[in-house]
Amino acid sequence: MRLCFVFAVLVLFFCAVSAQRSNPCKKENGLFPHDQYCDYYYECENGVAQERACPNGLAFAGKSRGLIMSCDYPHRVGCPGQDGSIMGQTPIGTENCPWLYGVFAHQTSCTRYWQCWNGTATIQQCPFSLLYNDVLHSCDWPDNVPDCQKHPICKDQPNGHIPIEKSCGRFWLCVGGYPRLQRCPAGLAFSPTALRCELSQNVPGCEPPPTTPAAEDEDDSKVAGNQVQADAPPRRANNARPAGQFRAQNGK
Repeated sequence: MRLCFVFAVLVLFFCAVSAQRSNPCKKENGLFPHDQYCDYYYECENGVAQERACPNGLAFAGKSRGLIMSCDYPHRVGCPGQDGSIMGQTPIGTENCPWLYGVFAHQTSCTRYWQCWNGTATIQQCPFSLLYNDVLHSCDWPDNVPDCQKHPICKDQPNGHIPIEKSCGRFWLCVGGYPRLQRCPAGLAFSPTALRCELSQNVPGCEPPPTTPAAEDEDDSKVAGNQVQADAPPRRANNARPAGQFRAQNGK
C-alpha cells in the first residue's frame, strides 16, 4: 500500500514537470516564440497558449515589434536560428515574390531588388556604385558581392581612378572592378590626364572665374567739398523779409 502511494506521487510529480516543460507560456499573458518554427508563435492568455502564424514570409520578432503583427523579415530576427528553428509555413509565391512578404534579389540585375508586401512586388534601386547583397538582403559595396557581374564603368580599369565627363570635382574610384563615387576637396579639381585631384587653375576647363577688382575710392577733396556744401545752411532769397519785420507790418 505504501509503495503504491509513493508510485502515485512520483507519477503526479513527473506529469506536473512534463506539463510545465510543454507549456510555452512563460507568463500567464503575452506572446512567446515557437519552439520549432520562426514564423509561428504562441499567444498566452491566463496561462493557456494558442498557436499563431506570422504573415507568409515573416518571422516572429516579439510583442509590439517588427513590421506587422509582431513579425518582421527573417534575416532581421535571426532566422534560421542557432537553436535550429526554421520557417515552418509553405511559401505562397506570386510574380517576383517567392513569399508574400520579403526582400528578394532581382532575376537579372545586381543593382536592383524586389520588395514584396502581401504578394505585391515593388522594384527598388541601390544607390550609386552599390550592389544588392542577397545574403544581407540589402545594398552593399560591390567587392562584398562576388557573385555579381563587373560594372561597365570599370571594365577597362578594374583598379584606379576614372574621370567623369563634364565634372570637375567628382571621379570614379574602381576597386576590384566596381566603382565608388569620390569627390575632390574644395579648391581642387580632378585632372583627367594626371588622374588625381589638383589645383583648379591647373586643370583645363575647371579654372575658377576671374575676380572683379574693387572700385577705387573717390578723391578725398571731392568728398570733403561735397560734405561742406551739404552741411552749409540754405541761402535766403534777396527779397525775403525778416520774420520780425513781417509781423510788425501786419500789426499796423
